[in-house]
Amino acid sequence: MEDSTQSATDTTRRRFLKQIAAAPALALASGGSALSQAATKPAASPATKTNKFVAIQIGGRSFVDEGVDQCLDTLQQVGGVNVVMATVFTYGSGLAGRQVHGEPLPDHGIKEYDRVQGGSFTRVHPEFYAASPIKDIRAPELGDFDILADVIPKTKAKGMQTYALFEENYNPRLIPNFAAIAEVDLYGRVGGTTCFNNPNARAFLSSMVSDWVTNNDIDGLMWESERQGPLNNTIGASFNKIFPRRSSTANCFCEHCIRKAKEVGIDGNRARQGYIALDHWVIRTQAGPATSDGSFVGLWRLFLEFPEIFAWERFWYTSQEEMYALIYGTAKAIKPRLQVGWHIMHVVTMSPFYSADTNYARLVPFSDYLKPCPYNNCAGPRLAQYIRNVQSTIFRDLTPERVLDMHYAFFGYTGEPTLDKLPTSGLSGDTVGIETKRAIADVQGAIPIYPGIDIDVPTELNEKRTQPSDVRAATLSALKAGAPGVVLSRKYAEMKLTNIAGAKQALHDFGAIG
Repeated sequence: MEDSTQSATDTTRRRFLKQIAAAPALALASGGSALSQAATKPAASPATKTNKFVAIQIGGRSFVDEGVDQCLDTLQQVGGVNVVMATVFTYGSGLAGRQVHGEPLPDHGIKEYDRVQGGSFTRVHPEFYAASPIKDIRAPELGDFDILADVIPKTKAKGMQTYALFEENYNPRLIPNFAAIAEVDLYGRVGGTTCFNNPNARAFLSSMVSDWVTNNDIDGLMWESERQGPLNNTIGASFNKIFPRRSSTANCFCEHCIRKAKEVGIDGNRARQGYIALDHWVIRTQAGPATSDGSFVGLWRLFLEFPEIFAWERFWYTSQEEMYALIYGTAKAIKPRLQVGWHIMHVVTMSPFYSADTNYARLVPFSDYLKPCPYNNCAGPRLAQYIRNVQSTIFRDLTPERVLDMHYAFFGYTGEPTLDKLPTSGLSGDTVGIETKRAIADVQGAIPIYPGIDIDVPTELNEKRTQPSDVRAATLSALKAGAPGVVLSRKYAEMKLTNIAGAKQALHDFGAIG
């Protein structure tokens, strides 16, 4: 999707990078190579009104069940899709496998559920994993099917692009030696995902990326790191049902993090003490009566006593940014014109804390595009749960309804449902446009923003369910806000074709297709 407007985008990118050059530089894991590349690398061409980036996330099971050619034809004809984001690595069912258990089966594919074991859905070349403690990661459930080698020739024949999609979703029970790359929480327990500062974890991710980019003619790469820092996790700033709980799993306090923090002037042991105190505060706040001073005042006193809490939160996000830079530098060193970008999880459009932590401008030097997720359909029950979570901790002095109103004000939403109606109505398509404009403004046009459009993301059966009109409204709102494309999410196997068609209708209404 490159044209004569390439140089204009390159100029915009260089101007942006010059503007942020005065900001403190990251201690990039790639030795700074990714940042230097970003200033001179070719960027993705800006899309015209009739040249939109229309991607869909899809797992290997769909190709096996429906046939590669038939599946690609369906995507093009029903959804106007021109980019396939093929899941190459996960141990979860959010991006791989058929429809998740308990959800209605869609109007395509085999009418059965399955069980995802996961791993790599493309061939593993052992020579790339010499420095990694994790080696045998081939997913067993699809036999010899290779989601890259068996799909890329056919996407190219149909004029489509293929991006490799992978996520941080592990099953430690199925990964020998996983503890060698894992996070460690504030109580010394080994976690279920990677430590960004662990050299073994960096070697593992670099090995996978090097393997995929070297051995497959992919057009792009997207990593999903759906995680939050220790502060957000401890106060429950999430849409998951996580309360009540016994103790926090705030990460990471391993030897690598403690040592690196000391090098940048942060006392890791004081930070751990602060998070233990914060964890105790959360447990007391949820279990006991309100104090005379109120919940927020008591919390702020704790922050004043342990400023290391905020320092460790920033340290965690900086470490995540460095991992982005490592992946970026690794991929671009092999294939400079590869488009490398990041999925930004849905909580970014409901939590002002995570939104502040996830600074799009800071990601520009090692990003070719971003996919923020202003999912408005599943946002109904998710946002309602998020509000209940933070109201039970940091905003306990307020009613849940007032907390929701406050968050609407934070994000500039007006006319959206009240808390009692939110789970069944979802948010309007207008919110997708608001979040798209916000992201475009943050990166100042230096890189494309491809908003994620949620299609049949699972909710409870009595909660908001996606309709074709929802997909059309959200897609059209993103395009009108200036997005050069969209990513249909989460995965094709759980989407109804009638809902996917809503995206193509929006493209038609916008004038992007005939």
